[in-house]
Amino acid sequence: MDIENENLNYLKSDIALKILYTNKISYDNKNWNTKIKFHPFTEFYYILDGEGRFTIENKVIHVEKDDLIILNPNIGHTETPNEEMRKFEFISFGVDGITVLPQIDIFDKSEKFFIKESIRTDRFFYKELFKSIYEEYNSDRLYSKGYANSIATILIVEILRKFPESIIASSDKKISKQLDYIKSYIDKHYSEDIKLENLASMAYMNKFHLIAEFKSAFRVTPIEYLILKRVDITKSLLITTNHSMEEIANMVGFNSQSYFNQVFRKKVGTTPSKYRKKHRLRNQI
Repeated sequence: MDIENENLNYLKSDIALKILYTNKISYDNKNWNTKIKFHPFTEFYYILDGEGRFTIENKVIHVEKDDLIILNPNIGHTETPNEEMRKFEFISFGVDGITVLPQIDIFDKSEKFFIKESIRTDRFFYKELFKSIYEEYNSDRLYSKGYANSIATILIVEILRKFPESIIASSDKKISKQLDYIKSYIDKHYSEDIKLENLASMAYMNKFHLIAEFKSAFRVTPIEYLILKRVDITKSLLITTNHSMEEIANMVGFNSQSYFNQVFRKKVGTTPSKYRKKHRLRNQI
């Protein structure tokens, strides 16, 4: 099957999804959360007002009013307003059951973590759909969750039809109980000396099978997820505690401070000490 026909099959396949959360968030310059987030589901954002930045993995993208952002599962990300803007507001929701991907050149081997499109020309239509999803999902009306799922399905189909040359969608693979258990175990025991062989034994798989299945489900290997979890906790500790770098490294499970510094810089783009200084100064403004 060639690439073009495969993409057409994606577009023609049925969509069955379930909303897992909805949010309507407004930030100002003195109130935002810089903690990296990872979610095991696809997220859709509509920028209602203002301008801001999405940090996605190690890439920073500018967003503004009437932009649509789609993030696929288990992609580390944060959202912040531009410092000169007084307001940054968006509606977001997360769905299980679908993955949305950019159509790419077959020779482009780089990973694509997100989609950004402007929907300014149809902003009233999409804005109302996003608002309806948020209001229905959070209401006490009869069958509100099912109705919100239906609106989300309409929204996603409209997006796929609006951008048929650049976006494709596919149904998510069901995550097995073994993989869900391994992910939960890492979330709880990230500070311990976790070995791939032990995780494989717990999942009743050989380690190569576990790596392949875990990455298929969560887009990262078990050990990569462990490192991302440790980095996430580290960022919080740097901002909220006075622990030394050595203490924090030990608390999150790194037995070498040099390796701790190396991993943090690679994932965040700066050293732990510079990150602490920058964000503590920002919080004091």
